[in-house]
Amino acid sequence: MKWKIRQCSIEKYGDVGVWLSLPCPRCMLRMAGNMSEPIHETTLANQIFRLPAVDRAMSLFELLAASQNGLTLSDLSRKLEIPKSTAHYLLHTLCTRGYVQREADGRHFSLGLRFGEMACWNSAEMNLRKQAMPFLRHVVARLNLTATLAVRRSAEAVIIEKVECNHDDGGGAWVGRHIDLHCTAQGKSLISRLSDEELEKLFADRELARFTAKTIPSINRLKSHLAEVRSQGYAVNDEEMVLGVRAVAAPIVDSLGSVLASITVRGSTIQIPRHGIARLGKEIAAASYEVSQRMSRDRIQNFASQ
Repeated sequence: MKWKIRQCSIEKYGDVGVWLSLPCPRCMLRMAGNMSEPIHETTLANQIFRLPAVDRAMSLFELLAASQNGLTLSDLSRKLEIPKSTAHYLLHTLCTRGYVQREADGRHFSLGLRFGEMACWNSAEMNLRKQAMPFLRHVVARLNLTATLAVRRSAEAVIIEKVECNHDDGGGAWVGRHIDLHCTAQGKSLISRLSDEELEKLFADRELARFTAKTIPSINRLKSHLAEVRSQGYAVNDEEMVLGVRAVAAPIVDSLGSVLASITVRGSTIQIPRHGIARLGKEIAAASYEVSQRMSRDRIQNFASQ
């Protein structure tokens, strides 16, 4: 019995730029299987709606999870049966997002910390995101600047929520991104109420990375700067991490005054001119205060209802 290919598709083959005429998924299934057997719609659907890029990423995760010492680019290319260039782009993307990390030898790759962090998002952080989201949306709608919510984990800040504006010109930021504490508005806001002793312990044996000429270079300068942050009620990143990008943040605190998180808006130096920083700082401080108050009220109500 001969099968007629009634519908075909044109697809690009790999990275070599060669275009091939391939049969459609239904025809491929008929030719690959038993010609006398009917095709089940479930089987067809599973083949049609599976995305190759996602399949590859999931397979890569499974390979790395099963490997005790990590795998090299060549290992992954061979096991996934894909060109090295494709494996390289896949690894680069996943490393950038923190799902994969390069080992100390520079050749092997293993699962990144992002997996553990997603599993560790506790109910307190989930509640914090829920409480802060309406205020993030309000800030974005009012100021047309991208807003983020961040928490401190050890000596880094981590973005746990984000609302984008219509024209986001302020650089990259995504949920789960790790950022430095000493050169970002989020970070400085999160550590603004730490004592000098706590700061010394936090940055012990840790150099302050220098990103631009405006980056705070020492722990002593950072202490002085944080005193200003406490005095004005908000923190500013004035091109300290990326030239052309500014950000303003204020802390969310609990009833005891301990910092829980920070709300930040960021944008280009055109979107946030120097003369507008003080006004913007007061608006963000007001939004953070409202979130702090709401969380305190909810905590009291929950305690009273028990």
